[in-house]
Amino acid sequence: MFFLTIVQDYIVWHYSTALVSFVRLYKNFWWFTVQFFSIPQLASSLFAPFKRITERRGGLFDIEGWLGFIIINLISRLIGCIARLSIISLGLVCLALLCVLGVMWYAIWLGAPALISYCFIYGVYLLF
Repeated sequence: MFFLTIVQDYIVWHYSTALVSFVRLYKNFWWFTVQFFSIPQLASSLFAPFKRITERRGGLFDIEGWLGFIIINLISRLIGCIARLSIISLGLVCLALLCVLGVMWYAIWLGAPALISYCFIYGVYLLF
């Protein structure tokens, strides 16, 4: 009789408290991934210069200074955009992987009591 109460308590815990903890844990993994790759910060500064490398503007009538200013700043912003897009893309791939793994783990978690019961019954069957 004591064994049945333990099984009942386990089933209640497994499908109530543990599922809420699973969702909370999954949200923590999601938050960590977003913060680790700094996705909002990188998206908001997408076209900022790379490592703040910029050129100062030349004199008012200095064509070379103006062209150097424009070219250096465009190249710096392009490199910054490519670097930020690479990191954002990697972060989004990790988030997609996290989604797939979360769904798989959720399915495994829901089916675990049935799998444990099946393995127990099959083990007893193999004994006799």
